[in-house]
Amino acid sequence: MDTKSKLDPVEEVYNRRLRGGFFISTRDGERTHFHNGCWVTQCSHEPPQMLVCFPKEMEGAEIVTRGRKFALSMTAEDQEPLMDRFFKGDQDIASMGEEEFIYKETGCPILKNSQAYFDCEVAQIIDNCDFLLVIGNVLSSEILHPEKQSLTVNHLMEREGGVPEDAVVPLTGFDDQS
Repeated sequence: MDTKSKLDPVEEVYNRRLRGGFFISTRDGERTHFHNGCWVTQCSHEPPQMLVCFPKEMEGAEIVTRGRKFALSMTAEDQEPLMDRFFKGDQDIASMGEEEFIYKETGCPILKNSQAYFDCEVAQIIDNCDFLLVIGNVLSSEILHPEKQSLTVNHLMEREGGVPEDAVVPLTGFDDQS
């Protein structure tokens, strides 16, 4: 979710693009942060790398800088109710449910019912205006549910009622449970 979208002069054009939805997690051993975004792309084949944007106003930017790891869960269409709960404020493991997550090499939470995931170790962080561009080496990736279709940001925005105006933006993270 772009927390400054109403200030963005290109937002109308940007919203016409087809954008896959990702559930982004990062942790540093003390704090964990989740956010949803579509600012994700592959940026290298050798080694396999993913690029993701972390809005600086979110604690996740600080956590990924300290922890140097993140995971990207490709949300699936049947996870729409979970994402609705997330935007209403269920933004930690306890409120979302421990049974919703799996953990791989980095220990970052991955949505176990997502279509697929990338588990990444930070290779580079680029400070760019109001975002950190974070490039990660892919330690593991897997298609968890090939039968599922992606939940797109476009769908969430275009459905009846769209994304609620009062959606809770996850500016802060939470203490690790471990």
